[in-house]
Amino acid sequence: MGRDIQQRTLIFVAVVVAAVLSLLPTVLRDKFTQEWFTKPLALGLDISGGVHLVYGVKASEAVTSRLQVLLQSARSELRSKKIAVAQSSIGADNSLQITLLSDASLEAAKAVIQDKAPEITLVSTEMDGSRPRLKYQFSPLAAKKIEVAAIEQAVETLRNRVDQFGVSEPLIQTSGEDRIILQMPGVSDINAVKKVVGSVAKLEFRLLPNAKTPQGVGTITLKDKSGQPVVVEDQTLMTGDAVADARVDFDQKGQVEVSLKLSPLGQQTFARITGENVGRQLAIILDGVVYTAPVINEAIPNGSASITGGFTMDEARQIKVVLKAGALPAPLVVLEERTVGPTLGLESVKKGLIAMGIGFGAIAFFMIVYYAKSGVVAVVTLLLNALFMMACLSFFGATLTLPGIAGLALSIGMAVDSNVIIFERIRDELRNGSGRDVAVITGFEKAFGAIFDANVTTFLAGVLLYYFGTGAIRGFAVTLSIGVVTTVFCAVFVARLFFDYFPLKGKKDALSI
Repeated sequence: MGRDIQQRTLIFVAVVVAAVLSLLPTVLRDKFTQEWFTKPLALGLDISGGVHLVYGVKASEAVTSRLQVLLQSARSELRSKKIAVAQSSIGADNSLQITLLSDASLEAAKAVIQDKAPEITLVSTEMDGSRPRLKYQFSPLAAKKIEVAAIEQAVETLRNRVDQFGVSEPLIQTSGEDRIILQMPGVSDINAVKKVVGSVAKLEFRLLPNAKTPQGVGTITLKDKSGQPVVVEDQTLMTGDAVADARVDFDQKGQVEVSLKLSPLGQQTFARITGENVGRQLAIILDGVVYTAPVINEAIPNGSASITGGFTMDEARQIKVVLKAGALPAPLVVLEERTVGPTLGLESVKKGLIAMGIGFGAIAFFMIVYYAKSGVVAVVTLLLNALFMMACLSFFGATLTLPGIAGLALSIGMAVDSNVIIFERIRDELRNGSGRDVAVITGFEKAFGAIFDANVTTFLAGVLLYYFGTGAIRGFAVTLSIGVVTTVFCAVFVARLFFDYFPLKGKKDALSI
């Protein structure tokens, strides 16, 4: 056996072993519990059933939220510079408006705002009686960037929440400019999913107004958990970005609460807020609802806070999940929802597997009858091709769907074409009087160009389908593209290795064609 054949044999054996090891978690799904370099091949929503949701992202509200942050920062800085603010607000046209007490500090105020919020542009300066009103807005390009970033962040936030929800192999992807598709196989409680996944989880800390409320700070009216109105200052002192961890706990009375652990920066901010406002009530607000408003008795430097409100254990767990995963940058609206049962999918899979089995049997029968022992080589390479395709899907963590199964069937059906091209080239060389070794070498060399060209065009089609397609089309494109790669490997590398092992004409173990 030549050195070249030995090297290629080692490569072949290594690939087969790797493929088998990749599929162990899938084959031994119920028994294989240890950590492994691959995960069990997951079944898609159309096979196993589950929840399908389509969310619309109100991305424009992310621009409003960003303006509110800039407004708070600018207002705080103006106060520290002794520049009196009569009124400040966010306009209906997504503009930041600040009215000063007098025009004496107009230029200084412009400089402060430009320094604290350089991404917004001054669009007008109007006089409200004797008071100048500054109006700022984002440029269209800057606003678009915030909206795009909000959609990307929403996808990541949903993924974090779903992971904490305990769902394996979810599908989360964008559709169009402002839609997100969420599929959770194996889940049936769609209302629980919507509560955990779709809530904005916007956490805010605001003071209740009293005589110490600074001039220029307005008030807004919210509601508590029971629906009663609560007046709070319109200035947000801290948001959920400061939360590093959240957990379900119990207070001294045995009531369920959500304990918050703040980040290092959040600890500093919270210590300053509580230190400067001893004796005042600090409202903790989640999604516009005031859950609690305790009196600040002293500065709290350890970065701990809690949310109470007569929670049930399930409510507290849901709040914990959304706070740990982070707030959504913009509200989501459910545009489509449905619960899919597995019956249709499993029946389709069964029929698909039967069809694949019948098709494979027919191909195997034809190849063995028409190409004799070489036909057996073709059948073995087809089986190996299927093994390698499934192993690749498992290695890349793909989810097997009905379109994916269709891609598998199509790839295996197309793979035999490569064997036919190679075998006919070898037959041509034998008819022309070439020796066995020369016929095999020349046949593979001449067939390679045709095989490569045909599969490259198919691969490019798969890439385009994946890039421009969504959902089911992408699943089909993934399996088709993987099938192209494994087909070329099996037809050119594996089949050639078999022919190199049995090259001599007239020997007992020679391959007939």
